[in-house]
Formats: sequence, structure tokens, C-alpha cells
Amino acid sequence: MSFNSNFDRAFIDRSLQLVQEYTGPHDATLLLNCLLGLLIVPKESCLASIPKKPIEDLASWGISPSAITAFGRADREDEDPHNLRGLVWRLRNSVAHFRFRPEPEDGEVVAFHFHDKSGFKATVQLSELRIFVERLAKHVREL
Repeated sequence: MSFNSNFDRAFIDRSLQLVQEYTGPHDATLLLNCLLGLLIVPKESCLASIPKKPIEDLASWGISPSAITAFGRADREDEDPHNLRGLVWRLRNSVAHFRFRPEPEDGEVVAFHFHDKSGFKATVQLSELRIFVERLAKHVREL
């Protein structure tokens, strides 16, 4: 990777390109790696810009509202876990602290179970995760 003075943006662009172009057998690994990078690398500069869209609007970000089985409790006074920003924050905590596990079917990963210490729990299908990762990368890139 060549150096770019705007490392965050270059990282996001390359992650998006990887997700959009990859067609190999390790898509679950690629998606989880890109999700980790997109939730961790731009955290300080970008995640606060995630809109506080209602849970009903999650489908436009790729994740079915029914994928979330528990929102968990608010960790801070100003936080509402029942919106898109709350979901992104909880996914960030789950991935960053290795609180996820794959759901296999016929020897292939079809979904990931995510949870965090707040009580958040979600099962996201791989097809939904792909859309979410692309949408997250595009949102952060537009900042």
C-alpha cells in the first residue's frame, strides 16, 4: 500500500474496492476484515457522523431490523441504541473485542452472531453484511 496523506480515505476506498471486486471463496473472511477496518480505522473522525436513523430504516443499510434480537442498554446518557448509529457502535464494540462467531451451514459461513457487553445481540446474514459494509464505506467516504 502506497502512502497517502489522507490515510483514512485511502483505506476506506481500498476496502470498498475489495468488497465490490472480490469473488473468491473467502468472502466471509474478507467482509469481517473490511468491517473491522471500517469500524476501527475511521472511528474518531467518522463514526459520529453516522445518522441516527430509526431501526425501521436499517434495510436501506442492508441489515434487516429482525436481525437484532437485543439492543442492549445505553452506555452513556446521550446514546440511544435503537437507531443506526447505535447499531454501528455496537457492531464496532463486538468486532473490536472479538465478540462474534460465525454461523455455519453445510460447511460455509452464512451469517455472523454479534454481541457486546451492553447486552446487544444480532445475527447478520452474509448477504446483508456485504451490503452494510459497502454502505458504511460509501457513507464514510463521502464525509
